[in-house]
Amino acid sequence: MSGPKIVDIRVLQAQRERQLRLLRERIAYQHKQWELSRQRLQVAINELADQADGQTVKTIEAAVQQIEQRFQSWPDDTDLEQLLQLSEAQLRFIEQETQELKEQLTRQLADSRQGQRSLQLAIADAASRLERAGLGAERDELLAQATSVALEAALDRLTAAAVEERDGALAAATTELVGSIKPEKIDAGPIIDTAGERVGRLLVQLELLGESSQIAGFAQRLEDLVLVVDGSQRRLLTDSLALEIDAALSADRVEQIRQASLSELEAELAIYPAAPPALIEQLHNLKAQPKAVITEVGAAVRNWCDAEAQRQDGEQIRSLVLGSLRELGYDVREGMATAWAEGGQLMLQKPGSRDYGVELQDVSGRVRTQVVRFGDPAADPTEQQKQRDVEVEQQWCTAHSAVLKNLQDAGLEAKILASRAIGELPLEVRAVDSAMIAEQRNAATTPAAPNQRQTKGS
Repeated sequence: MSGPKIVDIRVLQAQRERQLRLLRERIAYQHKQWELSRQRLQVAINELADQADGQTVKTIEAAVQQIEQRFQSWPDDTDLEQLLQLSEAQLRFIEQETQELKEQLTRQLADSRQGQRSLQLAIADAASRLERAGLGAERDELLAQATSVALEAALDRLTAAAVEERDGALAAATTELVGSIKPEKIDAGPIIDTAGERVGRLLVQLELLGESSQIAGFAQRLEDLVLVVDGSQRRLLTDSLALEIDAALSADRVEQIRQASLSELEAELAIYPAAPPALIEQLHNLKAQPKAVITEVGAAVRNWCDAEAQRQDGEQIRSLVLGSLRELGYDVREGMATAWAEGGQLMLQKPGSRDYGVELQDVSGRVRTQVVRFGDPAADPTEQQKQRDVEVEQQWCTAHSAVLKNLQDAGLEAKILASRAIGELPLEVRAVDSAMIAEQRNAATTPAAPNQRQTKGS
């Protein structure tokens, strides 16, 4: 095989390190989010422990501990591909487990609170009946205790009072006809409606998200609904509260998505030690910006990261390629790597071989090489010249293979994407331009001016 050749070179170790750094940033963010969620979950668990059975609380606490253990048992990074696959699955699984845990706790805590609100409503209803029956002392006692036992006692007292008010003659006559009739027991009023149950669940969801500043106000309004005697008015107020909490939930979820997007961009920038201050400042100013602005800044961040990765990889590739060619006898001088990066191409020659050169060129992030001959492009080559062209191509083919092996030994992946057989195509002939060669050598030995390096990736 000979030239021109196009080789795709990947700096595997550098790519691996960037992937690992990004993965660690993502894991750190996920762990931070879990710590915040865990704190809110623990507050809810503590509340539930005072109201629910012990086994329910133990089940929820065990689920919390399992998620904690997943963060402690992260796979090692001996196999990058396996690590990336396992980590992505682990992150998704933790997210799913956290969501299921929140749903379970929402159901349990909302049901527990609903039972408490139903008791409060029944107590308020019974207190109103006691007051209408002239039983002020019993009413005060019920409100002071506000327990299910006190409610049961109050209802028994209401039942007894109803019996006492019956017409004695009618009761006696009835007894003679059908025997003793057990008075119907007065029960507690109906529990809070289904709309109230929905509000309770929405409020717990909002508490577990923990982003809204309106939680305390919503909770107080929900408690105040118990005091509303008129059923129609209570339903209207409950529906209105449900809409407001639902809107707050939606806003919180949008904000969480925004924060996750910003964190991902910050993680991508954190891979590189010298991210542009302007980009960092733009990220910090995105908190109140619309989605379109975040998308625009995100594109700028990723474009810079891609360019920086190509620049870093390009520097390493050019250094290794030129180092290998120097060892093979090519005239490589200080500054040539910079000249190649800034100009996108470089011409190398071996001492004593003034008629031939090897051109190195960046083509869409890949390295293109070809042997060229200096002479008269309009002149037909002689048979002797053709034979010499083949010999030089053969020499470059051997050198090219040695360069690729050096790259692979250094941990780079080099794949030949295109090549031609030796002698398949005539060499490209360039007009002899000694001034051009001298100019290139001068550029290669002259330091680049500050802030003017603009490396193309390889």
